[in-house]
Amino acid sequence: MRAFLPRTGAHLLYNLALGSALVLAAPAWGPWVLASRKRRKNFFDRLGMRMDRVPPPSGKERIWIHAVSVGETLSAAPLVRLLRRRLPETEILFSTVTLTGRETADKVLGEETDARFYFPFDLPSISRKFIDRLRPDVVVILETEIWPNFLAECAGRKIPAVLLNGRVSERSLGGYARLRFLFSRALCCFTAIAAQTEEDARRFLSIGAPPGSVAVTGNMKFDVALPAQDLSPLYSLLMKEKERGTAWFVAGSTHEGEEEAVLRAFAKARGRNGSIKLVLAPRHPERFAAVGELCVRAGWETVRKTGVDPGRGDPLPPVVLLDTVGELLSAYAAADLAFVGGSLVPKGGHNILEPALFGVPTLVGPHMENFREISEIFRDAQAIAQVADGAGLASLAESWARDPSVVAGTGRRARELLAAFRGATGRNAGIVERELSRRRRERE
Repeated sequence: MRAFLPRTGAHLLYNLALGSALVLAAPAWGPWVLASRKRRKNFFDRLGMRMDRVPPPSGKERIWIHAVSVGETLSAAPLVRLLRRRLPETEILFSTVTLTGRETADKVLGEETDARFYFPFDLPSISRKFIDRLRPDVVVILETEIWPNFLAECAGRKIPAVLLNGRVSERSLGGYARLRFLFSRALCCFTAIAAQTEEDARRFLSIGAPPGSVAVTGNMKFDVALPAQDLSPLYSLLMKEKERGTAWFVAGSTHEGEEEAVLRAFAKARGRNGSIKLVLAPRHPERFAAVGELCVRAGWETVRKTGVDPGRGDPLPPVVLLDTVGELLSAYAAADLAFVGGSLVPKGGHNILEPALFGVPTLVGPHMENFREISEIFRDAQAIAQVADGAGLASLAESWARDPSVVAGTGRRARELLAAFRGATGRNAGIVERELSRRRRERE
């Protein structure tokens, strides 16, 4: 591991820009942060102003795993569980950046991790403060979180930092390349970089990663599994409706500009088959109310999941708005057809493996850049159906309503593909164990 050189001009400019952004942009972000209790908590926690929420040293070895948001947290779950089984005496700490990431970590990994908290802002004093408090033995960063100051602190203390499930999208490659003078030094602070694909590995090397540190281990998202706990009560609620003859169309992780298209597609499908009902799950909690109003304006009787009595005996209305975090997997488990959002609008798509886990025929739009490798494999194997726009979504949903066999094979092939591509989690867990052992030897 080559030490990061913190006093280079590039690094000083980076710190100046980051510090200035926090200070000079305060009139813009200040009111937004202060308007929400949750955002205040996230912001001040990340500034290191509430260190009582960060666990002090316990005398045990510690692995600190960091994931940005919901998708990375869910893909980390099998890794956390595997490390917990293999290293039962080691503490596992888990950090996120976003509010929804933290909520998902609490819900999905609450019993599997020893502590959960927000990741610090990448300023030298704050990074130092967190590492002093936590004293990790290994730091695991998921996907593409390259924080120069944080990594410099790890390197300076000879704390192994590994990047797992690493990827560099085509869209972000140009930005990293332009700042290669900064990021190449940061990448040298990783003791190992485990890339998802050969293409990702080549991109890491092109922006300055040391060749000896980069390996291809696959994509942990293929190792998606059922949570340790049972599926949520939502699953039972939806299955009770299926016993009455309902067919569920589940639209998950939708973004602004997609719900209208989903509702039009649902109208087409229900026009063909009146037993079809919709579960609509917006990606961001702050949009729940607006999407609920949109459903009502579109003429649909709608109920929010949080407003459903678990003991309800009468049938649900045509539209169920999933206004909770962490229950989408339960909705997919009961689905007859799924649409995965972030793909009709240019958001890069979301995880198609969750519906695939249950063999659910799945539709996506044209924008799947964040899951490029997975979507290409599934598309080539005819294991997902990709549409060009909202009109294509409506047409395919209507065809499914008329004859479910039109897309039934895609679900079966998706489940078979998912089983065939598993294994990245085990390989990445091996890297963490290796680095922990190396750290242990260095201390002895």
